[in-house]
Amino acid sequence: MHEILICSANEDLLTALGAASGAEGVRLTVCRRAMDAVRALMALSFDRLILDLETPGLDGLFMVSIARRIDPHLPVVAVSRGPVVQLREIQHKGVAHHLVPLPASPEMAQMIALGVEPVAAGVQQVG
Repeated sequence: MHEILICSANEDLLTALGAASGAEGVRLTVCRRAMDAVRALMALSFDRLILDLETPGLDGLFMVSIARRIDPHLPVVAVSRGPVVQLREIQHKGVAHHLVPLPASPEMAQMIALGVEPVAAGVQQVG
């Protein structure tokens, strides 16, 4: 079972990633606020964190730092609506990928949730 934590308030992203929950062996936990995601990380074990850098509550980079302290080996995929100015800082924090724009297709969202590296425009390997 792939346990995926999604931290986002973006309905388009949640809709796209919701398709991944239909895949066998995938369970999504959705937190619409960063502090809810922090609580989930402290209480449960996840295979991947998909983090919208614009989630309300905490700065995206700070959220990555918190996730790293809780689980240093947790793969993190950062998503955002536009380019991230702090790309270098994201690299130093060990984020596996940064996606711009948000995954629009259910197929791409499912690949991201399952940890398959999608080959598509807008996907940046940052680690």
